[in-house]
Amino acid sequence: MPSTANNPAKPLASVIVPTRNRPSAIVACLDALAEQSLPSSEWEVVVVDDGSDPALSLAFDRWQQRLRLRVIRQEPSGPAAARHRGAAEAAGHILAFTDDDCSPSPHWLETLVDALSHSPDALVGGTTINGLSHDDYAEASQLILEVAYEHFNGSDGPAMFFASSNIACHADTYHASGGFDPAFPALAAEDRDFCDRWRAQGRQLLWERHAVVVHRHGQSLSTFTRLHFRYGRGALVYQRRRRERGGNMSADLGFHRSLLWRLPRVLRRYPVARRLRLAVLLGWWQIANAAGFAWEALRFTR
Repeated sequence: MPSTANNPAKPLASVIVPTRNRPSAIVACLDALAEQSLPSSEWEVVVVDDGSDPALSLAFDRWQQRLRLRVIRQEPSGPAAARHRGAAEAAGHILAFTDDDCSPSPHWLETLVDALSHSPDALVGGTTINGLSHDDYAEASQLILEVAYEHFNGSDGPAMFFASSNIACHADTYHASGGFDPAFPALAAEDRDFCDRWRAQGRQLLWERHAVVVHRHGQSLSTFTRLHFRYGRGALVYQRRRRERGGNMSADLGFHRSLLWRLPRVLRRYPVARRLRLAVLLGWWQIANAAGFAWEALRFTR
């Protein structure tokens, strides 16, 4: 059963945070949410514990008078199902999504709410920055996200993709769109699928750059490899579903071609030694991603 810490009156917004087996990270995320500029009486936080072992236990007193907080426990079902469950349980007119390893900046939620007041039918995405800039693996992952946003959300056309760690929309529009597909495998790319369906239904994606979250995902070579191998597997699932909807992969193919000039340009900002380390990791990313894609394609064929 959900746990609650405060008044159940219907809020303006609900912030949905999926989590699994990261108790320290979710506490840091909630600490950041407790500093939001939007009055706490106007919004709630819905944490979805996706089968943590042991089950997530939070000290609600830590955020007394600062957060309206609920925790929902479910069997491990993957991030898409966790976000969709949170959206189904949320009371707010607006749904905002972030991840347990993210710390939203103080004006994050207020900025998203304001953007939706001007574009009520949009899916609004914010900007994510790396909070572990000394970590080469985290920095390489940040560069991947940066060049993806530059390609898919460039100034020469409408935005096409936002990561699920920093988005918001009206609840009724979310549900009308179908939301995150709870049947999407726990492989990653559920946000690509969600954004693609949103656009296919004629809805707008709007990049609000001032809605900032700080991402702190420490990694090692093995976790970096597994992460991007999983993203490659998810990409194959996403591509199959997109083709079923009558779409094509021209934008994705264009993204991979553009890396030949995008990555050398962004790497110039670093000292030579770090530039080389990051270049190696970005090459390894492509190998891990391609391997995951091929693995999932082989499984599908079998």
